[in-house]
Amino acid sequence: MVKQKNHTARNQTVKAHKNGIRKPHKHRYHSTKGLDPKFLRNQRFAKKYNKKHVAAKKDE
Repeated sequence: MVKQKNHTARNQTVKAHKNGIRKPHKHRYHSTKGLDPKFLRNQRFAKKYNKKHVAAKKDE
C-alpha cells in the first residue's frame, strides 16, 4: 500500500474565514483570578494611595 499524507493546510484558511476571524471582546476590567497575590496586594495599595493624593491635589 501507498503511504498516505498525514497533514495538509489546503482549505483550512477558507474554512477559518467562512464566518470571519474575530478578535475576542475586550472587557473594561479583566479578571485578576490566578494572578500573583503579592502583585495584587501592591496594586491594591497603589490604587488606594493614588486616590488619596489625587483628592488632596483637588482640594488645593
